[in-house]
Amino acid sequence: MKIENFKNNNETVLWQGKPNKSVYIKEQIFSPLFIFAFVWLCFDAAFVIGFFSFQGLTLQTAFIIPFIILHMLPVWLYFFKVITAFAKWKHTEFMVTDQAVYSLTGVFTINCTRKTFQEITNVSVHQGIFDKRHDVGDIFIITGITTGRNGRVINQGINIVDIEDYLTVYKLITETGRDIFADTMYPNDLRPDQNHGYKTKYNSDNKK
Repeated sequence: MKIENFKNNNETVLWQGKPNKSVYIKEQIFSPLFIFAFVWLCFDAAFVIGFFSFQGLTLQTAFIIPFIILHMLPVWLYFFKVITAFAKWKHTEFMVTDQAVYSLTGVFTINCTRKTFQEITNVSVHQGIFDKRHDVGDIFIITGITTGRNGRVINQGINIVDIEDYLTVYKLITETGRDIFADTMYPNDLRPDQNHGYKTKYNSDNKK
């Protein structure tokens, strides 16, 4: 299912794109979980080698195998993330319309998130290590803040990641949000004669 199927009939698509394939998959492989899983694997491997070198593999010591398999759960989770990286990229898509920002993600299921411009409170640009090398970037869109059970502040919103025209999309989102806010505050019937529609600019002469 394509992302444009989720927009309303009266919406106009301003931009649509996918993450850079190479950068997206590299970030899935070399994520913070990679270091954690690698250390965990080394620890378990050293334990298994030391245990069976000392005890030997017998029916009495074989019970440790299921325990080790279960104990290596972080490693299996990392391998699952790597294996499904391509499928996740394939189903990841972003779209900006004249009403909202969309994000389509999923591996075995499809999830589409829609945030209107009225919900957006902050927009920022980010470049990671792989982003800089391939001249791509991320756009973080915050639409709200919530607090988890541990008191940690969690930002709600949409992340448009690893796109090549990130600066263009960033400006598109901020400018469209500004125009919609201007129309909300000053509808067409109330707008001053010298400022019709979008692209309204501040004129300091009006204060004189």
